[in-house]
Amino acid sequence: MLKRVIIFAVIQEILILFLMLSFYWNISLLYYINVSFIVAAIVFVVGLILYVMQSGFFDLIHTGMRKMTRRMRREEESEFADVPLSELMNVGYVSLLLSSLAVLATSFIALAIYYS
Repeated sequence: MLKRVIIFAVIQEILILFLMLSFYWNISLLYYINVSFIVAAIVFVVGLILYVMQSGFFDLIHTGMRKMTRRMRREEESEFADVPLSELMNVGYVSLLLSSLAVLATSFIALAIYYS
């Protein structure tokens, strides 16, 4: 798991560098702080959404919507029709959350360096 966290953190840092060069055409500590906070926040929110989906919170809503659309289209039930959303979303969210927290920590460290 630590290997995945490091890989996701490195991917985020490469994305931060690419976005800094794309939008600002320059590399500076202030630009790094701004871009890294936004990237880490987006990845953290995606990880939280995956966590909520895998916890089974949306299973009833997903099942109800599938039944309703099946009735509207007049389709027959298949053997995979009653698979809950939490079983369909089998993506690891812990490594996303931890890598975004690591990038967020580097953002706060850079912020402390910038203001010292």
